[in-house]
Amino acid sequence: MATLDKLEQSFRADPALADLLAALDQSAAAVAAAGLTADDLLDDLPAIHAQVARATYGDAFMDELHRDHEALRAAGALVVPDHDASGGSEGGRHG
Repeated sequence: MATLDKLEQSFRADPALADLLAALDQSAAAVAAAGLTADDLLDDLPAIHAQVARATYGDAFMDELHRDHEALRAAGALVVPDHDASGGSEGGRHG
């Protein structure tokens, strides 16, 4: 814990990092005031990612990307890591 305290003190000594830490503190307070947990935020990440991707790349591109992804998955040609319970990963086929 002492290491974390030293790191935080070091960050707060740097004006740019101090501003970032202040914003993070404010964000944490807002999340707590809303009654949300980290799990609530993590649960919403896929939907947020989808909204940001569509806003950034457009519906046509994202629809084409989804079709291509599904075609690769259906053909067994999409390789993604399989995550085990410890958080590690081993190579495997998505499907």
